Amino acid sequence: MNYKWNVYKLFKNGKRAKKPFHVFEYEEPERVEEHFNAEIIKEFSEKNRSAKFLILRDDLPQKRQADLKDVNKENLIRQRNKVLQICINKLSSKPEINISIQGALILCKESAWEWQWAVIEAGTSRYIQGLSPTFKSYDKAHLWMNEEIENL
Repeated sequence: MNYKWNVYKLFKNGKRAKKPFHVFEYEEPERVEEHFNAEIIKEFSEKNRSAKFLILRDDLPQKRQADLKDVNKENLIRQRNKVLQICINKLSSKPEINISIQGALILCKESAWEWQWAVIEAGTSRYIQGLSPTFKSYDKAHLWMNEEIENL
């Protein structure tokens, strides 16, 4: 059975191009790299022959690792915002309603120069109220947030 193969150019930073650089058909998945290096690459210009390539079967997912990382990062941010919103809603003394607020990890005078998840004024980053205990290290603050996310 012949499979369609997409050839993607890899950049120096390790990311791959969004669109295939070349498409070809070949029947043996185990030997596709060998076939590509022996036959297909001859069709490329001298400049492109020296480039690095990634070969993916057309009928399999084509998602780039960079895109997957962005999706994971967006999900983490969404979950973090959810935790911060829950903490804000639990506060006994609510921040002023007439200012725009957001939750953030800060290190400032009001938190005794330790890391703390806090309510801050959007735009100015002015400390309004703490949402978490204070932490001596940035990593411990993130560890606390990850535990809160798991408890959702």
